[in-house]
Amino acid sequence: MKIRITENQLEEIEGLTTEYPYTCHHVDLADTRIPWHWHEELEFNYIVSGAAVLTTTNQSRVFQEGSAFFINSNILCTMKSQTEGETCVMDSHLFHPVFLGGHFKSIFSTKYLEPVLQNKHLEILGFCGENTRQKKLLQMLRAAARLHQEENTEFQTRNLFSDIWLLLLEEVRCTELSQGPGKLVNQDRIQTMIAFIQQHYQEKLSLEDIARSASISRSECLRCFCSSISRTPFEYLLDYRIERAERLLRSTDLSVLDIALQTGFSSGAYFGKVFKEAKGLPPGLYRKIRQ
Repeated sequence: MKIRITENQLEEIEGLTTEYPYTCHHVDLADTRIPWHWHEELEFNYIVSGAAVLTTTNQSRVFQEGSAFFINSNILCTMKSQTEGETCVMDSHLFHPVFLGGHFKSIFSTKYLEPVLQNKHLEILGFCGENTRQKKLLQMLRAAARLHQEENTEFQTRNLFSDIWLLLLEEVRCTELSQGPGKLVNQDRIQTMIAFIQQHYQEKLSLEDIARSASISRSECLRCFCSSISRTPFEYLLDYRIERAERLLRSTDLSVLDIALQTGFSSGAYFGKVFKEAKGLPPGLYRKIRQ
């Protein structure tokens, strides 16, 4: 599966359409990089083998084989294998709220979906099979993955996820969720600043520019990045520039120098140095191997 991130760090969900706003991806985190991102779609992930680390701006959790987790709408997060390079296979079920809610302000939406979508304390919820409800939900996620391999199963899939959603609601009611107001503010700020960086990464950016996008001081900008994603604003900016350059190396015939300049690097030499440090190969050799 290829993860496509838009300029404002929203993930474009491959395989999800207006006609059928649900898809299932069979993903190996050993060869699929999932950077910091968010999307409107709701997400259930079942760990088929290995172990995954899910990190949001407020928490980091490890999920082992046979467990699953739910990610709420518009939650900034990243995922990776627990051990770098080791296989971690998961079934990732993604669907737009309209898949279950139907038309705007329907009773399905207002009574069943909005209590979760509007719950600012609910970022993620894990299912390890510790009670009957969780065991049933895990079985249903496996059944949904099997259905995805068959044809003409759209109704069955939607019905199955309606039942999964009812189990999720019960689990939420039985789970104590608490998150301080400061953490909620942090997520809003970090998403605003990340979106700003994605829109202006080709330009020469200062710490003040990034801080101003969220109407905060430079020191608060640094604190927010470090406490939320354990990166400074400039480390994140550099990571994103390298990510964009990597895409251009793999998908275009632009020269290395042109790619360096288009992705915000001041020179080809500096780009070559930081790219090799990040990827282990100089840009030209990386292109030959990966194209």
